[in-house]
Amino acid sequence: MSDDTGLRQARLKEFRLNGFVILRGFLPAEYVASLWEQLLPILRGEKERGDREDPANRRGPGRYSFDMSVYAKLLGGPLADPRYRENPVVEDLVEAILGPRPTWGRGWSRVECVFKGSEHMGWHSDQVRDETPDPDAPNRTVRVTYNIPLTDFTWANGSTEFIPGTHLQSWSFLNQSFLDVPNVHVVQPVLMRGDVILRDGNTLHRGVPNWTDVPRAMLDQTYRTAKASGP
Repeated sequence: MSDDTGLRQARLKEFRLNGFVILRGFLPAEYVASLWEQLLPILRGEKERGDREDPANRRGPGRYSFDMSVYAKLLGGPLADPRYRENPVVEDLVEAILGPRPTWGRGWSRVECVFKGSEHMGWHSDQVRDETPDPDAPNRTVRVTYNIPLTDFTWANGSTEFIPGTHLQSWSFLNQSFLDVPNVHVVQPVLMRGDVILRDGNTLHRGVPNWTDVPRAMLDQTYRTAKASGP
């Protein structure tokens, strides 16, 4: 077994156990820095526009989410680099998780940005009822998200918290009965530029406050089974 094959299998095992896998040092830090440099003025402009005109892009105080596909087409450069939206290593893992094409395809390409003044989000999964085959059965993965942190992620700037293993629970349990659980044990990974995350859409997670003066941003690229609908 080659080293590449062994690494691939280890990543898939971690994903299946936790509902997410961290790929350490996956992207060159210089490339991620170029993404950040390209995006920072866009983020500030979209924040101003969102505060003034389009509250639909707000995810709560200090939180914003924007479509990146249009910017990638218009601006090119780092955003149009296939390491973001068409990464072959990521899509090989996605194929191992969701099945062979054309049973799945690319979904949205977005950036999530958190500014100082944000608050804790509620626990949630990204998976919706309409794309869940049986909401009362143990979950089968139908949505995978590839996240690229654009800055180092720490407790201070709001690194995402996860509850490992929740991706295996039924959609109904996570969306109707979860708040009855008295004790929940979470992880909050510290991530460096170049680290990326691949996560199951049913894994419970939440954003936490950014206490710093620097925006904390993360790119999303989703993949969904053919049954999945919506953005």
